[in-house]
Amino acid sequence: MNKENTKNKNNSKNSISKLFCRPFYLMYRYIKLGYKIFRIAIFDTIRQDGVEHAGYLAFLSILSLFPFLIFLVSVIGHFGGSDIGIKFIFLALEYLPKQVSEALNPRINEIISGPPQALLTIAIIGVIWTASSSVEGCRTILNRAYRVEFPPPYIFRRLISILEFFVITISITVGILIFVIAPIILKFIETRFNFAFNFDYDWLGLRYGAISLLLFCAVSLFYYALPNVKQKITKTIPGSILTVALWAIVEKLFSYYLANFHQFSLIYGSLAGIIISLMFFYINNLIFILGAEFNYHFHRTFKILLK
Repeated sequence: MNKENTKNKNNSKNSISKLFCRPFYLMYRYIKLGYKIFRIAIFDTIRQDGVEHAGYLAFLSILSLFPFLIFLVSVIGHFGGSDIGIKFIFLALEYLPKQVSEALNPRINEIISGPPQALLTIAIIGVIWTASSSVEGCRTILNRAYRVEFPPPYIFRRLISILEFFVITISITVGILIFVIAPIILKFIETRFNFAFNFDYDWLGLRYGAISLLLFCAVSLFYYALPNVKQKITKTIPGSILTVALWAIVEKLFSYYLANFHQFSLIYGSLAGIIISLMFFYINNLIFILGAEFNYHFHRTFKILLK
């Protein structure tokens, strides 16, 4: 009888210990699994020529940035949101390393200060074609990351890239116009109901949280819409979280490096600003490719585990 009681007590103790230890075991298991997937994603980024394609995307980013801003400023101007659009652009520049924003600022100021008359001519075709090049470049490398062996013909993909470029521009325009309409609505509510809104947008870093959320949504949509593969948008979440987190970390590290080391200026002289901008876009595009590889291996791994 005593033996049975002792055995029951031991069993109850083991069940209690398992109950408390299991969550920690599962946490350890999934963290370890995530680390393995991350490591495989890094290796496959190299195997799939992600390092080289990141350089190609960095060049396209610089090539497409100014035509895109010209088109965006022109579109926003037609809706009467020029001032808000300009504030939005300079707000985005605040989140870049100081040396990168200093290199881009002069040309951006030129674009903003005067309306681009070239858009009234046939030059708009060249602007749209050049600005949509980054979309097509992203699609090419994402097709490789998602193992798309037979993508559609180039002309069809290019037309889709131009269409998606318009969608991206319209989405940004709508987001900017919300900042135009929102204050008007808030002022109307204040005067109509005699109620004052006291918002502190920097409270607990809400401003940075909003930017991170917007980046996460944008990256998820890119992973979902650009590659020529059918998938659920929920499958883009792991890689999007990884990408945005690494972007935030790398931005801080890159800014620290530029502030404390001056190799770029010593080597490249007056071209340092351009080279720093290219390097910044290169690193961010490499992380973007890594996030796509992580998505591919993450869902492939869990698909195998659930069988």
